[in-house]
Amino acid sequence: MSLQVTIGTAPCSWGVWWPDGTPSGTPYDIFLDQAAEAGYKALELGPVGYLPTDIGQLREELARRDLSICGGTACYDFLKARSFADVRGDVDDLCKRLQAFDVHYLMTMDGTAMDCKTKAGLKEQQIRTYKLFGEMGSYCRDTYGIEVLMHPERRSLIETREELERLIDLDLCICFDNGHYAAANGNWKQGDRSALDFLEAHIDHIPYLHFKNVSGEIRKMEMEGALAPDDPRMDDIMCDLEDGIIDYEAYRDLLDRLNFRGVGIIEQDCPHATTQEAFEKAKKNLAYLQKIHLIQ
Repeated sequence: MSLQVTIGTAPCSWGVWWPDGTPSGTPYDIFLDQAAEAGYKALELGPVGYLPTDIGQLREELARRDLSICGGTACYDFLKARSFADVRGDVDDLCKRLQAFDVHYLMTMDGTAMDCKTKAGLKEQQIRTYKLFGEMGSYCRDTYGIEVLMHPERRSLIETREELERLIDLDLCICFDNGHYAAANGNWKQGDRSALDFLEAHIDHIPYLHFKNVSGEIRKMEMEGALAPDDPRMDDIMCDLEDGIIDYEAYRDLLDRLNFRGVGIIEQDCPHATTQEAFEKAKKNLAYLQKIHLIQ
């Protein structure tokens, strides 16, 4: 096989979405211990403030567990930002931390959940957000040598194929989360190809992957109107990698044919899992990708 994937994980695989460790409440040292024990060698930093922000302390914590950093994460309320200047200070702090670890990728996303009706009334804000992302990408590239990667997020300002392609037109690259993309653009049937089709069309702008999968059962109920967007069951729409609508063996074959060489983060959202349950899922997902030879 010609594909080469630097595999890693992230705090959200342990149910950590926010700096205080919620919703799971997993302490950062337990996350680091279990990530290393599960067999991971690289990490995405996750929400700013969850892992130590002091460079010396973080370096020590990682070295003790033989872990490295492969990417940073910046999730801001871009709808409230008037321009890139409103978030530049936070971006500078994070980029300096990434530079200290020789990391060249910064994932960013719009973290504002919304329905289609709400988004339809935000055209002006959406245009402003595209401009902000473009400025952020140029600034980080020119100032720090760091590539800003836009992460698609279902039920957010940027989730559809058309919306992502507008980012590519701005010369931005994508952190391609196949689960979020399929949950926003695909159907509920096994073998859904929406994520594969986008990956193939835009591989030149995709150096970084998030590996997820989508529960066909939950996606079907959502599409049929049986689940409201705020139904707690929607939090579990992302399932174990071998169980969802994305055929990972077909995904592997496509990555190989495209000669993909980049980063792949196993990142299963499981906000209702206990720390131990998340640990077991992290081991299971890694073992599955090894079993199908997507990674060594």
